[in-house]
Amino acid sequence: MTKILDIPESITAANGNASLAKDLFAMLLDDLNPRLEQISTSFQSNDMEALGEHIHKLYGATAYCIVPLLRNRTEILDHALREQDYSQLNELVEKVIQEIKQLMKHGPIHIEKDWLSINKTD
Repeated sequence: MTKILDIPESITAANGNASLAKDLFAMLLDDLNPRLEQISTSFQSNDMEALGEHIHKLYGATAYCIVPLLRNRTEILDHALREQDYSQLNELVEKVIQEIKQLMKHGPIHIEKDWLSINKTD
């Protein structure tokens, strides 16, 4: 099973700064609910340009917060939108929405952890 968050890799992505990595993850969590609403609204209104912008921003945020499933799913959807390949759009959007909801549900427990004591084997 893939981890919802890879804290050691998030710290590495933040140039070894655990405090910064934790802050970036907290910012990502804070952004998820409004981002979910934006994604849902643009998808329901068939605004592919806006949907593409929201997905691309979310995908970019996952470069600093290593959330493997969300990163993978936003990468695939971002690529499909850029290529205007809408053949699996419903399924791809649903997978991103599911992962956002999982992260919103389970992500906060990671904020409570002491990231400074986490090492590469955690």
